[in-house]
Amino acid sequence: MSALLPLTLAVLTSLPTPTPSAPAPATPSPALVGTNWVLQTVQPAGRAPITPGARLTRPTLTLTAPTLSGSGADLTLGGSTGCSPLSGAARLGTTGPLKTATLLLRGVQGGSSQTCTDAALSLREDYLNLLRATTRYALSGDTLTLSAGKGLLTFRATTGGRLNTTLNGAWTVTRLNAAGRDLPISGLLNVSFDGPKVTLGGVVGCNALRGTGALLDSPARVTFGPVSSTRMACTPTQAQAETALIGLLRAPLTVMEAGSTLTLSGAGGTLTLTRGPLSTATPAPTPATLTPAMPDPAATYTLTRVNGAPAPATARPVSLTFRDGRVGGVDGCNNVGAPYALRGTLLSLTGPAFTTRIACPETGVNLIGLLDRAPTLTVQGAAGRGQTLTLTVDAAPDAPAERWEFQAR
Repeated sequence: MSALLPLTLAVLTSLPTPTPSAPAPATPSPALVGTNWVLQTVQPAGRAPITPGARLTRPTLTLTAPTLSGSGADLTLGGSTGCSPLSGAARLGTTGPLKTATLLLRGVQGGSSQTCTDAALSLREDYLNLLRATTRYALSGDTLTLSAGKGLLTFRATTGGRLNTTLNGAWTVTRLNAAGRDLPISGLLNVSFDGPKVTLGGVVGCNALRGTGALLDSPARVTFGPVSSTRMACTPTQAQAETALIGLLRAPLTVMEAGSTLTLSGAGGTLTLTRGPLSTATPAPTPATLTPAMPDPAATYTLTRVNGAPAPATARPVSLTFRDGRVGGVDGCNNVGAPYALRGTLLSLTGPAFTTRIACPETGVNLIGLLDRAPTLTVQGAAGRGQTLTLTVDAAPDAPAERWEFQAR
């Protein structure tokens, strides 16, 4: 036997017993709700899986803001079709003895397809059709699979898993630059983020603008659908700002956040915003003899006449209120509301309008449509003494002139 062998054995037996290393902590799997999911493959029934090409922006999907209700959960559907915003609602549940996880999507909408290329349009249609037919889901690690009959959609969670919500809240536009030149902004424009959902509302010239969009990840960018606008004739400077803004919003915008400043940049220019809610600006002072009367915040104004004729019979009285910077009321069936600003006698919606969705008889009126046209508001009488409030709009190429009269109650 070699003399080295006993020495080697002695050294080995004298070494301390190694302590087993603790297993590395497992990376938590992303949750279905609150995660930004990016499409990996789309597989319509009877076809092989299709992977979007490198030149296409991949669609995304998010489910947010659950409100537990009964045996399921009501969720908001958001994201993008790859070339337009995605919206809708969803409901989670289980079915059968094996408690199969169910996911039903309702009211799935893909916004306008005007900016979609032919290739993106084909992917968009397959994506929307399968989402509308989805009934089940399965989670495996960072992969989500949606089953739509014999069709499938597979997604992967973006890096970091949970949806980036650092942009959540309201941002006010402070600068509009187009073609290398700053354009004057004569109103207030607000962009609000709520997870993947983006809303735009306010004024940069003289018309009230409204639009919705989606926040996309990797890299961060925003894409907007069509922007609606009232149809007032603006000064050349105001019209130039509005045209530049609408042109800028037609293409995806890259997102850069630095503290309380946010920059949205695209081929058409740059929007610079600062964090903070859009306020309802106080109009510039006018001579006392011309100061318009203001709506009474304690009053509810009920519709009495439309274009000189008695108000139509509706399931509920058509009404308006003006409180805390919001105009609200009833359109004859559903409750409606929106933030607003009064500039002199001009009433402008400064953010998205909201409405309940009760199934109504066809006896309501298009109250939001009237408010969208930036009507002139006049008030006669003193607060608390039966004021009469009148909203009027001039004729436009696609809409007649209107005059609605309300009585305070």
